[in-house]
Amino acid sequence: MLRACGCYLLLAAIMAVAVSAGDAKPAKGAPATPADPPAPREFARADALIGTAALLKEIEKGGVILVDARRRREFEAGHLPGAFNIESDAFQDPERLPYYMPAPDVVKKACADAQIRAASRVVIYDEDDGRLAARVWFTLHAYGHERVAILDGGVGKWRAEGRPLAGGAALEVPATGRETFEPLPLPRNVCAFAELPQFRTRVHTLGKLPPTTLLDGRTLQEYMGEEVRGKAGGHIPGAANIEWSAMLVPLALPAPARGEGEQRPGGARVWRSPPEIHAILRMAGAEREQRICVYDQAGGRSSHLYFTLWLMGFDRICNYVAGWREYGNRDDVEIEK
Repeated sequence: MLRACGCYLLLAAIMAVAVSAGDAKPAKGAPATPADPPAPREFARADALIGTAALLKEIEKGGVILVDARRRREFEAGHLPGAFNIESDAFQDPERLPYYMPAPDVVKKACADAQIRAASRVVIYDEDDGRLAARVWFTLHAYGHERVAILDGGVGKWRAEGRPLAGGAALEVPATGRETFEPLPLPRNVCAFAELPQFRTRVHTLGKLPPTTLLDGRTLQEYMGEEVRGKAGGHIPGAANIEWSAMLVPLALPAPARGEGEQRPGGARVWRSPPEIHAILRMAGAEREQRICVYDQAGGRSSHLYFTLWLMGFDRICNYVAGWREYGNRDDVEIEK
C-alpha cells in the first residue's frame, strides 16, 4: 500500500500544527476521542542542533571542535576559523558489508586528525542543508560519541550574517601526544539487509494502515519508481515517504557584501520548528513508541532523517545505510511502486 508524504502533502501537514498542538477544542456534546500526543514546543534533544549565535559564544569560551563536512576545495575556499575538514564521502564504504560504514580505525584516525576526544563537544557543518554534516554526525553517533551537534544553517548562514571565515588548509595536529575518541567495535543503530524483515508491516485490517516502521527519505519520484537509481525503481514494501528536505525551510538572508562571493540561490536552509516536524511525522504515521528504520539511496539523506527523529526524541530508530544502492540492485527482493 502506497504511503507518501511528499511535497504536495507538506502544506496540509503544516496547517495541521495548531490542531496537533492541542489548540482545537471539540464541539460541545461531541463524543470524546483519544487525544493525539501534543506537538512539542522544543526539540527533545535541543543540544544536538546549534544556531550560529550560540556557536559563536561556545567558540569564544573555547573547548568546541569544529568539523567541516564539505569537500576539501570548498573547505579551503572558506571555512569557520579553527575548523577541521572531514569530508562526508570519507565516512561511507560500500565494500564493507553488511553496514557500508567505515571501519573503526578509519573513524579513529579521522577523529585523531581533528583532535576529537570522547569528552569533546563537536559541532559539524556543511554549506547549509545539513545533509553532509548529518552523515558525519551519524557515523560518530553510531560509533558511540555522545557530544556531537550540527550547525543549523551551516556555513551559508554563518557567511551571510557576516561572521568571520578562514581560508586554506586546516592546521596540522602534531602526531605525538594525541588523545582521541575510541570508536565502538561495531556501529550501533544501523540496520543490515538481513534485518529488514522485522520492519516490514502488512495490512491486517481492511481500511486501517499498520504502524509506520520504515521511512524512505528519498524524493517522491524515486519512491514511486519514476526516477530509477538501480536495477529497479520503487521502494521497500510498507515504507512511508518523507523526503529529507521536507524537514527544512528556506531562511531569508541578506545578500553578501561586495567581494564576499555570491550567495547560493534561496539562501540557507534551517530545520523546521518542532511543531511543524511533529505534524509531518504524524501524517506519515511515525510515532516515538515504534521501532523505525530509515533509508535512502546511500545513507546520506537517511542520516539527515535519522538526525531529525533523534532531535524529536525518538529512541528506537536505526539507519539502513546501504539503502537503495543495495536493495534496488538485488534480484531477490520485493518492490512496491
